[in-house]
Amino acid sequence: MDVNEGLTRASSGSRKRKPSGYLLPALVAINALLAAGIAAVCATASPPLSYVAAGVLCACIVALSSYLSYEWHNYREQNKSYIDEITDLNLRFGILADAVSAVSSTLDLEELVANILGVMLTLTNSSIGVVLVPDESNAYLQVLSHRGFQEKAVRGLKIPVGKGAVGKAFKDGNTVIRKNLPEDPRAGETYLDGRSPRSQIIMPLKAKGQMVGIAVTASCEEHEYTPDEVSLLSSLGHELAVAMINVDLYQQSQKTLEWLRDTQEYTEHFIQEMLAAVVVVDGEGDVIYFNREAADLLALEPKEVIGVNYADFTEDREKFKPLSFLQPIFRLCLEEDRVFRRHELAIEGPGGRRMIINFNAFPLHRAKGERLGAAVVFMDVSSLKEMETRLRQQDHLSILGQMAAKIAHEVKNPLFAIIGLADELEEEEHDPERKALLATIKREATLSNQWISGMLTFSKSPFPVTEETAVSLQSTVPDLLADFSRNHQGGNIKIVKDFGEDLPPVMLSRDNMRHILFNLLENAVHAMPTGGVITVRAHDTGNGFLEMRVEDTGTGIRPDILPNVFDPFFTTKEGGTGLGLAIVQKILLDMGGDVEVRSQQGMGTTFILKLPTRGASHEPVP
Repeated sequence: MDVNEGLTRASSGSRKRKPSGYLLPALVAINALLAAGIAAVCATASPPLSYVAAGVLCACIVALSSYLSYEWHNYREQNKSYIDEITDLNLRFGILADAVSAVSSTLDLEELVANILGVMLTLTNSSIGVVLVPDESNAYLQVLSHRGFQEKAVRGLKIPVGKGAVGKAFKDGNTVIRKNLPEDPRAGETYLDGRSPRSQIIMPLKAKGQMVGIAVTASCEEHEYTPDEVSLLSSLGHELAVAMINVDLYQQSQKTLEWLRDTQEYTEHFIQEMLAAVVVVDGEGDVIYFNREAADLLALEPKEVIGVNYADFTEDREKFKPLSFLQPIFRLCLEEDRVFRRHELAIEGPGGRRMIINFNAFPLHRAKGERLGAAVVFMDVSSLKEMETRLRQQDHLSILGQMAAKIAHEVKNPLFAIIGLADELEEEEHDPERKALLATIKREATLSNQWISGMLTFSKSPFPVTEETAVSLQSTVPDLLADFSRNHQGGNIKIVKDFGEDLPPVMLSRDNMRHILFNLLENAVHAMPTGGVITVRAHDTGNGFLEMRVEDTGTGIRPDILPNVFDPFFTTKEGGTGLGLAIVQKILLDMGGDVEVRSQQGMGTTFILKLPTRGASHEPVP
């Protein structure tokens, strides 16, 4: 029976059976009139008529009094029944309130089930109860919560689905009431109070077409389960099943949210730690990601960029000038759904430095195709491009070296013959004009021989250097500078040495070091026709290389020819072979080092040498 229906029935019944409010006063008035009539008859009538009349009136009074007493008794009994019914309804409402409180007070499944189980036990006046749920295989029922059992009796308990009263009730989904249960010989080991249950109700927990468990309550006394109790238990079981499903969904959603948070944190960490720069905008074009590599590459802090719309990345805004290359890329990705793969672009980086970047760009979409934004992933490949250029140049130098060796072999011997014959003819010749011609032949042949000697030097590989023959710059360079100064006295040239302390030996031979240093010093002297200062600096970089710089205060090198100074046979000096710097670069590259040049017209030129140090492994570049 529904609780509201019970209240309605109780209230309607009380309106039907309750005595009218005017009945008692009317009966009292009638009795008073009868008593007055008796007195009047006795006073006016003579016996025996007065006795008869008085007897009749007394009988009426007795009858009315009896009727009044009977009705009053019925009224009290009926009120008592109504009070019991209302008390029972109040108890049921209290139980329902406890159930609602139990459902709403926690999202922990075990606590929720324990609270509802307590309400069920209160409803049935039972002391033993258990709630079982299926395991992952749905083949067994296992205990989720219990009361009245000893812990060791239910620990690890598994009931096969479809076996026994509980297993069958779960499989069939039916409520089972069991009475007059046989005595359990193991009651003392199973139940807390040691008594065996006498009655039991097995209630399936079912909601939304899903069986989520089974609830069992038992009493150690014989208990008559009324239809109202069974109906209320069924309602509690249904609400418990709904709550269990909702809690399970909540826990799954929490796990999903936790997974999403972990995934987001992982993604953000991954993006932040990528070796490539990453910039991501949302559907409105506002920057939502700007990782550390992008910040380092473009010299901007993430907080300066995040939240800014890509449309503001213009060259007019000095702050965002390094980001201006992103504007057309994001526009094409967002507006035209364009995708870029392995594109290269030359940009102006921080401080006006020219950079070559390799980038991928693509729009971001949801699973249903809704656009979320766009992303650009890019790397500075300037050094890679420079390395590729140097590798190609080294291949070119290797081919030229082979050609030079072959040409020198074929030409050098005839040149020696020409020079020797010219010497003999010059000694025997007395005609001045013919002697002048022979001198010219001798001079040009000697110049050609110098070219051939340079080509041979260029074609040779450097001699292998061991750690025992490695050069110490602190002891070798001062001697070399002194030799150079003796051969170039005058000209107002000053040479300054600026070396750091404890420089490690470099993996070059003394002859190679002399060739490199003298070539660079000759170029510096040539660039300072009116004099100047040449500074030779050296310091340890700590990464297996020693950096040596040769700086001059000369006229500098024009920007248009600066990229070509290491090309073989390129020269701006009259009578130069164009092989000096090419040989310097080849020696260093073959030994695993490198050389670069920086120059500014009117300010001077600096050659920066990377010299491999002893103890580090630097294989020559093939």
